[in-house]
Amino acid sequence: MTTRQSSVVASSGHRSVLPSLLATCLLGAAVAVVGWLLLLLVKGTVVLIAYAFGIAMIVVPLLLTRRLLAGQPGDERRRRMVPVATVVLLGAVLCVAAHLVDDHGWLLVVIPVAAVLLGRLAQAGGAAVRRVRRR
Repeated sequence: MTTRQSSVVASSGHRSVLPSLLATCLLGAAVAVVGWLLLLLVKGTVVLIAYAFGIAMIVVPLLLTRRLLAGQPGDERRRRMVPVATVVLLGAVLCVAAHLVDDHGWLLVVIPVAAVLLGRLAQAGGAAVRRVRRR
């Protein structure tokens, strides 16, 4: 019984590794360029939408405030001002976040994660306060 050597071991020709390394490097570079362009496109779109919503959240309530508060007594006027001020403040925060994301693209990932974590913390805190009040 004779054993046969595999074709890998039996081949005595030396192939150059350079073409496969070059192809791998070119593929990696192409993927990096496409990923960078996608990041810029997505970041630009997110920044544009955030600015649009932020400015709208500032301008529209301020334009409608006089109409909302006209003819209302003092207590009702103050009660109606709280949501208006909240929306304007959220619009300003959205504009600041858009500016920061425009300068620092990595915040595109961090800000939504932080918002989700803060929301979960607020829910947990609210549940804890409700449990304490029930006792």
